[in-house]
Amino acid sequence: MAGNNSEADEEHPKQLPLNEAKLTVLESYLEQWDLMSGKERNKVWGDATVEAWLKAPDMDGKVLKSRRHVYRKWLQNHGGKKKAAKPPITLGRKWMYQSVVGSLREKELLQKIEDDTGVKPGKTEMMHHYTRYLVDMVNSLTKKEVEEATKTAVEWNKQGVPAELQADTAKCKSNDILRYVASEMFKKARMRLFMLLAWKNEEGKLLVSSHDYNDEFSNGESFSKTCDWQVILLEWESYVSKQFDKEVEDDAVVKKGRKDNAYVLEIGANGLPVLLDHTNMDSDKKKVVVRAFLNWYYKDCSGKPKDPVPWKEVIPRQEELIPLPYLLKGRKLREPSRMNWEEATELLDF
Repeated sequence: MAGNNSEADEEHPKQLPLNEAKLTVLESYLEQWDLMSGKERNKVWGDATVEAWLKAPDMDGKVLKSRRHVYRKWLQNHGGKKKAAKPPITLGRKWMYQSVVGSLREKELLQKIEDDTGVKPGKTEMMHHYTRYLVDMVNSLTKKEVEEATKTAVEWNKQGVPAELQADTAKCKSNDILRYVASEMFKKARMRLFMLLAWKNEEGKLLVSSHDYNDEFSNGESFSKTCDWQVILLEWESYVSKQFDKEVEDDAVVKKGRKDNAYVLEIGANGLPVLLDHTNMDSDKKKVVVRAFLNWYYKDCSGKPKDPVPWKEVIPRQEELIPLPYLLKGRKLREPSRMNWEEATELLDF
């Protein structure tokens, strides 16, 4: 019996508790584990095992083979148990008169909720009240109002929603929708996406937007941060200008999730803007600082405090409008969003 126990001990080496270093490695793979399924999870498991082994390279083969299954069990036990994410919007929904009322009278509805409860639009608590207030609003409609809303629903289902509602969907939902699409395509097809969009906002201004979520999935790199995609952008702008019969304005390139267009320059004691150390700034940040700096001087010199640099006029006539000592030798000045890292850096160093 003693001999049998000894053999069992050899076949199944005693497992030591996972140390802090191994736990850190496994935790770093949890997000990938949750994103994957089936055979894809085996790859994540294998990568986690190799990295964990590097934290204990003296582990012998039998212990490592047994420990692999411990790692898999840990990932299974600690992986997310949440349901699959629901799409952020049901694009194929059918309009009913109730939803028409909710869309057309949304501002009135949100104001009513805020007046009664103190909860402001955009707060999580708003959803606790929204449905009840919408039901009350719908129930208060006259027979004629219901008929009009029903007629509008039929029109929207056939022809699409009005331009102002399209603009609102583009503004409020596009980022969530496109991130969901990028996430689902990566999980189900291992597909990476870089997306360019164009739409008109509520003011009729033609906007262009890039969406890049590649650095959020499986330790991927961002395409827009590592590659010069301006040549694609120029072609896209030319295309959408024809499709919408409207020019893309110079400041109308929007990037996913960034608030840098609100960058405020620091003003020194002499009343002039101060350029901070830009050594560790990424390309996007540098371009925003360049834009803010040039806009400040244009507004100061032109006497037009609300007007940005009119790049469409400046670019073709820059040697005529800007004295040569203020232009980089051998360089053409470009609209900041079209600059690469090197160009933005040279301007900030100039």
